[in-house]
Amino acid sequence: MTTAGARPPKRPGNQGLGSRPPCEAVLLDLDGTLVFSEEVHRLAWQAFFDAWGVEVTDADYAQQYMGRRPSDVIAGVPGPWTGADAQAVLSTMTAFTLEHAGSVEVVPGAAALVRRLRVKYPVSVITSAGALWAQYLLDEVLGVRHLVDVVITAEDTTTGKPSPEGYLRACTALRARPDHCLAFEDSLSGVSALVAAGVRDIVGVTTTTAAADLALAGARWTVPDLTAASVRSVSDALRSDRAAAGRNDEEETEA
Repeated sequence: MTTAGARPPKRPGNQGLGSRPPCEAVLLDLDGTLVFSEEVHRLAWQAFFDAWGVEVTDADYAQQYMGRRPSDVIAGVPGPWTGADAQAVLSTMTAFTLEHAGSVEVVPGAAALVRRLRVKYPVSVITSAGALWAQYLLDEVLGVRHLVDVVITAEDTTTGKPSPEGYLRACTALRARPDHCLAFEDSLSGVSALVAAGVRDIVGVTTTTAAADLALAGARWTVPDLTAASVRSVSDALRSDRAAAGRNDEEETEA
């Protein structure tokens, strides 16, 4: 786990008993959510499959491999790789992705969204990728590493997505309650991890997964990208929630 030098914004104070407090922190996936890098990861996984002489369909890839750590695949998905050195596989795949990193592009609006959110909320990035890849993307591609308070990578968790461990670690580091965080994810394993962590306000980014599938997994909203226009409906809904909570507080006080 790595942290930024800047102090995160102060968390909002307690609200009335019946209210829903403002967002306490923002949780961001990296690959597929902030950057278009799935093609690079798909190539890395394909090289892995080829080395083992295994054919994997796109449907199986989306269900069992996309958004997951190599160590979890080796341990949990039956195949000829059972018992392989997970750290060696991660190192090989990280080297492959860095070699092909020139093809990675930023999801429209991603960097600007991080800058806007960080003015009000502490921000964490939680990824199934290794630390070197995360550092490269946040520094060289997005240019927002200095704005991210906590980065959780594959090396920081015992079990990766869809386990909630990474997201729970981020919440602990940010001193935020999961059910009062706003999160952005693009994969089914990532959305499942957020749901298991207790996060309610989940934005599914449809860069790699269909909106209907993300919603079925637990995303409250789905957006095609992270531009201000795309995420406006999310902002409007959260403001509406807070307004409704305020009215409920007033009614309870009058009662």
